[in-house]
Amino acid sequence: MKMCYLSTMNLFKKIIFLDHAAGRENPSAIYDEGVEAKHALEEARTRIARVLHVQARDIIFTSGGTESDNLALLGVFEAHREKILKPHIVISNVEHPAVRECAKEVVRRGGEVSVVDMREDGTLDPQKVLHAIKESTVLISLMYVNNETGAVHPISKISRLVEEYRKKRGSKLPYIHTDASQAATVLSVDVLKLGVDLMTLDASKVGGPKGAGLLVVRPGVKIKPILFGGGQERGLRPGTENVEAIKEFAQALEEAQGQREEQFERLSSIKKTFIEEVKRLLPQAIFNSPALSVPSIVSMSFPGLLHEFLAVKLNERGVCVSTGSSCKNINTEEREALRFSFGPETSKKDVLEAARLLREVVI
Repeated sequence: MKMCYLSTMNLFKKIIFLDHAAGRENPSAIYDEGVEAKHALEEARTRIARVLHVQARDIIFTSGGTESDNLALLGVFEAHREKILKPHIVISNVEHPAVRECAKEVVRRGGEVSVVDMREDGTLDPQKVLHAIKESTVLISLMYVNNETGAVHPISKISRLVEEYRKKRGSKLPYIHTDASQAATVLSVDVLKLGVDLMTLDASKVGGPKGAGLLVVRPGVKIKPILFGGGQERGLRPGTENVEAIKEFAQALEEAQGQREEQFERLSSIKKTFIEEVKRLLPQAIFNSPALSVPSIVSMSFPGLLHEFLAVKLNERGVCVSTGSSCKNINTEEREALRFSFGPETSKKDVLEAARLLREVVI
C-alpha cells in the first residue's frame, strides 16, 4: 500500500486513498497526490519545451510516435475539411507505417494524398515536395530520419521553401510536420531551427520508456482531436497522462540532446569500422544507407537470400537485427534488407564480432 505524506496539513498522517476508480497519480485530481502529479507533469513539459525551443503549451503528450503521427495527420485534416472540399496532404514514399496508413485513412475520409518519390540515392528533393503542393494542401508530413536506411532528409530547407510559398499566398497553409523520432539521439531537434509546425517524438527512441511520446503543435496551427474523452492536453489528447513515463521521457531527451554531438562522433567511427569490415568479409553486400545518413543506422542487402532467415540465424548467434526494405523509387526496385542500428552501449568490438557472424550466416 502506498503511503502519501504530501501536504503540511497531512504531514506524518497516513493518507486513506479512496479514489481507486480514477487511479493513482492522476494529474486531474484535486487532492494532494493529484496536485503533486500535475506539478511533475508540467515540470516535465517545461523541461522538454526548453530542449525543443518551444513553449510548454506547445507540447501535447501521447502514448508514443504512432499516436502523435495520427494526431498530426488526421487532426489537421479534420480541422480543415469544413472549409476545404478535399484537404490535400503530401508525404514521401518512405514514411513510417504510422504516416502511410494514416494517409490511407485521409483518402478514405474524402481527402487527397500525394506521394513524393526519393531520389536515386534515397534522399528527398525539396523541389519535388514544393511541386507537389496544391491550393488545397493543408499538411506536408516528412520524416526527419528514415527508420530503415538512416537517410537524413532536408527538413529545414523544405520548411524555408514552404514558408516562402506561404508568404506569396498570404496563407498559413500548408503546415509542415516531421516525425523526428529517429533523429533525437544524434541530431538537433530544435523546432525553431527545423522550421516545422508540428513534430513527433517517441520516448523509447531516445532511451526512455515505451508508452510515451509527444506532438509539438506550434501556436496558430488548427488541429482537432481524434480521440474523445476528458479535456487533458489542451483537449487534443484525452486520457490520463502517464506521468512516470513522461518524467523519464524528459530526462532521457535532455540526456540524448546533451550528448548528441559526442554520440554522433563516436557512432560515426563505429559505423565506418562496421561497413569496412563487412565490405572486407562480404564484398557482395549492397549498402542501402545513403552518404547523408545518421551514424546509428546501417541498411544492407544480399541479393538472392531470404533476409528473415539471415536475421533468425544471427539471433541464434546472439546478434539482434531487424528486417525491412530498402528505399523504393521510380528507378529502383524495392529489395529486402537487414537493418543494423547502434546505441550508447554499442562498441567497435560488438560490430566487428557482428560482421564476423554475419559472414557465417551469409556464406
